[in-house]
Amino acid sequence: MIYKYILLLMLNFLLLGGCNTAPPIPLAPPTEPLTLAEAAPAVEEETVIPAEPLKKVYLTFDDGPNSYYTGQILDILRDYGIKASFAVLGVNIDKNPDVLRRIMDEGHGIINHSYSHDYKRVYSSPEAFLKELERCNESIARVTGSGVKIFRAPGGPSNLNKKTLELLRQHGYISISWNVASADTDPNGVSKEQIVENVKRGILQIESLGKTPIVLMHDGTEINRSGAAPGSALANYIFNRESGVAALPEIIEFLMERNYTFAVVDENTPPAW
Repeated sequence: MIYKYILLLMLNFLLLGGCNTAPPIPLAPPTEPLTLAEAAPAVEEETVIPAEPLKKVYLTFDDGPNSYYTGQILDILRDYGIKASFAVLGVNIDKNPDVLRRIMDEGHGIINHSYSHDYKRVYSSPEAFLKELERCNESIARVTGSGVKIFRAPGGPSNLNKKTLELLRQHGYISISWNVASADTDPNGVSKEQIVENVKRGILQIESLGKTPIVLMHDGTEINRSGAAPGSALANYIFNRESGVAALPEIIEFLMERNYTFAVVDENTPPAW
């Protein structure tokens, strides 16, 4: 009896010790380690929205270069980091070659606007118009090394008859007009606020027509600014030029707010109308 009791005690001891040394039972079969992609939380794919096409606007300044206002306009364009185009007269290039050189060096466009801007001379015949452009190109080339084929007719392309247009086409000239007028040549004088409003209204109208804005402003011809009698044509001309310079920053900021990029006139510029 005693032996039986001792035998039961030894058996119980062995069973209890074995429970402490037995390997754990796995809860699930082992698997390969997760890759980084598998371990990362799921992320929804980002929807790619195509970028809107660039909206171009062309700022153009006619009748320079002059020794006073053209430089002020160039300073403003530089400060905003944008480009414009200048429709230049040969007679003013000959007086201000350094100003034209600055226009070119700062990356702005150059448009041939005739040599004299004298309507009687320019529009006397198709050959006379061509001669005016070629003479202006000679002035441009003396400064820049080459002439340009983009031209703007004094007073606009409505002054060109079919014979003149055909002759110019034969010589490779391309006409550029405008579709937004600042009206900064009002002989009675125009204020900064009026110029800004004229351009804003014109931009909105052209947008509604689905056209690319080509804005007409003026840096103006070379003048003697001293001795202008109040109320005289010269005084009003000076007032207009100063109003245009003052209006330019607000016009640029308005166009920037509407997501325009500022382009330079070239052979790829779309027609105004």
